Amino acid sequence: MLAIQGLKCIYDTGARGWAIELALSGEGEEAVRRFDVDGPDDAEMLIEAFEDSTSSAFDPATGEIIFAYEYADFGADDEEEDEDEDAEDEDAEEEASEDGTDEDEKKGKQ
Repeated sequence: MLAIQGLKCIYDTGARGWAIELALSGEGEEAVRRFDVDGPDDAEMLIEAFEDSTSSAFDPATGEIIFAYEYADFGADDEEEDEDEDAEDEDAEEEASEDGTDEDEKKGKQ
């Protein structure tokens, strides 16, 4: 595996096509690999994936580009609050049904 140091979007005027160049380093070597892409939208998508990733690598044996991401769990506190609110809602529903009348019964009497 070689670490990806940077990406470059290229329009090859000779071949009249778009490509991405990867600047790679690792295992005591540095290299540049070029891959054809369908157009500028695909190149932009790859560049954004690289910028958003926490690490990226190229596997020369398989030709795969790997982008890895780490996500922080900011929602843990929100889930606990949601559970507390759900419990309060259930308690309120139980209190309403304890008076012996059902909402459907009330509507039928009107």
